[in-house]
Amino acid sequence: MTGPHLLEWARLPGPAKVLAAARQRLEAGYGMAGRPLRVSLSSSERDQVGRLLGTSWVLSGRQVGAKALAEAVASLGTDLEALLTSCGGPVRDRAAERAASLRQAEDERGRALGVLTSAGVPDAAAAAWMTRRGLPRAGTGQLLELASRCALVWRRLPGPTVLLTVLAAEALGDPHALDRGSPVAAGVLRLLGHDTPATAEAWRATWDEIGVVCDPVSSRVLVLNLRLDGEAAACRLTAAAGAEPLWLTWRSQAGAFGPGDPDVYVCENPSVLIAAADQLGRRCLPLVCTNGRPSAAARRLLAALAGGGTVLHVRADEDSAGRQIVSGMSAAVPGTTRLWRYSLEPSPHPRYEEQDLELLLHDLDRG
Repeated sequence: MTGPHLLEWARLPGPAKVLAAARQRLEAGYGMAGRPLRVSLSSSERDQVGRLLGTSWVLSGRQVGAKALAEAVASLGTDLEALLTSCGGPVRDRAAERAASLRQAEDERGRALGVLTSAGVPDAAAAAWMTRRGLPRAGTGQLLELASRCALVWRRLPGPTVLLTVLAAEALGDPHALDRGSPVAAGVLRLLGHDTPATAEAWRATWDEIGVVCDPVSSRVLVLNLRLDGEAAACRLTAAAGAEPLWLTWRSQAGAFGPGDPDVYVCENPSVLIAAADQLGRRCLPLVCTNGRPSAAARRLLAALAGGGTVLHVRADEDSAGRQIVSGMSAAVPGTTRLWRYSLEPSPHPRYEEQDLELLLHDLDRG
């Protein structure tokens, strides 16, 4: 048992510094043999420590000997660790704590990775996700929680085009759980290979590429001379547009509608559609422009056309992005797509649609 006089000494400023240094050494896994304790003491604090270590030590000017401190405490009927425990709680084994923390963190990383791959995330994508900056620190439980919530969203992707709020409500029980700034939303986008978009416009466009609509009027697709039959607003809009290029929003396609044409042509660049409107006008066959990667509105329209039996003649630029666009459309509506002056084989000299504009307009001319 630690005596009251020793406890009183330990609470003085000088001894408190010395004992703090002794605790730090013991908790780091080192004993009290070896080098002196490194403590900066004022003259008054040195006198305070000297009440235990003796006047000769005070006059010597030496550092506090670790072994001498332990022996001096023991001479009063206790040991140094018991004194430290009485003053500031048990002496911790920090090396063991660090090892346990590392094991706990590694265990959580493994469980988080397992949750993602079990949800269908490709192994490479899940492993890359685990190395991304900005994730919660493993070992706290927060990383596993984030991975679990991302997995719930992943299980619903890809699927029918859906509003972001609906996806959040169905997957996570909260329509705002995937709002911009949400860690889960950022986590899902990173699983899909996207960096977190910096602007609101980029945020909408990124989700749109995935087939998720942030708001019903921001996702759109450009069309020319397209006929649609049904009750959706897009049917009335296409009828009224005539031979004028028209943007159809995702919202305008709400409701039942079907194709009014047996064949529809699909290009990547608006310049093709604009040239067709300028040079062919009403003679132009029905044309849809994806304007780069198909938006959710474009995918919704093309799926409806293909579902109604329309043959889609698709093409894009011959670069890698263009091949991804065409292969993606072909995979989304198999059996109803035909390549339009296009090959999915890589070309050593890729051509862009504008370079073949005369041929494309020839194909689009009803005459």
